[in-house]
Parts: sequence; C-alpha cells; structure tokens
Amino acid sequence: MRQWVVNFLSRHTPSCKEMVRLISDSMEKQPSIRLRIKMALHYLICKWCLRYKKQLFFIRKMLKLHPGKIEEDVSIVLSPEARKRLNWSLNPKNP
Repeated sequence: MRQWVVNFLSRHTPSCKEMVRLISDSMEKQPSIRLRIKMALHYLICKWCLRYKKQLFFIRKMLKLHPGKIEEDVSIVLSPEARKRLNWSLNPKNP
C-alpha cells in the first residue's frame, strides 16, 4: 500500500528539478492553491526538497535580519590555488 501511495504521488507531483524552481519562485510570488497542494504532496515523499525549502527560507530570514553582514566579508579573496581548483570543479573540461 505504501509503495502505491509513493508511486501515485510521484506521478502527480512536480519532479525534484521542478520543485527547485517552484520553491525559488514561491519566495517572490505565492503559487496557486493547486500548485501549493502539489508541492505539499511532493514534500510528503521527498525529504530533500523539504530540506532545500527550509534552508532557502532560513537564508532569506537571516539576510533580512542582518543586512549589514552581507558586505562585511567582501574583502575575502581566494588564493590562486583555490581559484584554480574552483574553476576546474566548475569546468572540468577546461584546464
């Protein structure tokens, strides 16, 4: 029975990839009731999307509470080695 419910929900709710976009969009504009229901059903079967949503809303809350902290660490610069590693991890085909 449990597997049937999970299969049903996964067929009738957005994919995780779609949920990432929907969660981000929902921070700016409230989705329709139908879409909110689909998202809520997705959260029942996917703890990762629920965690992602909580993390995004937590970050947003902290940024609103501490707006001055954002600009304090701008002076931090990556070392040339760190930049090279980061660049390689983002573009492994480009050495």
